[in-house]
Amino acid sequence: MKILSVRIDDDLDEKLRFLMARLKKKDKSSYIRQLLEKSLSEEMFVVLCNQVGEKNMSAWKAAEKAGVSLRKMMEELKKRNVSGYDEQAIKEDIEYALD
Repeated sequence: MKILSVRIDDDLDEKLRFLMARLKKKDKSSYIRQLLEKSLSEEMFVVLCNQVGEKNMSAWKAAEKAGVSLRKMMEELKKRNVSGYDEQAIKEDIEYALD
């Protein structure tokens, strides 16, 4: 595990303390790791969905990068109204799956 040191302003600290109190979280480091993981996962989906929408990456490859199933990736694409799954992408995914 790597160590990351971050400075936060008073407003962010106040929000963090509020959430920790309401959610009865005791370990600040663990809670911040959870928040960071959630945020990074969401940002990955944003970037990967854009890549699929721009036809720079297939849905299968995007799912692998995100560490999720193809089904979950397709749900994320649908949620974001990305329709980058065409015949060429299907062929790429089939070839990718057979390797």
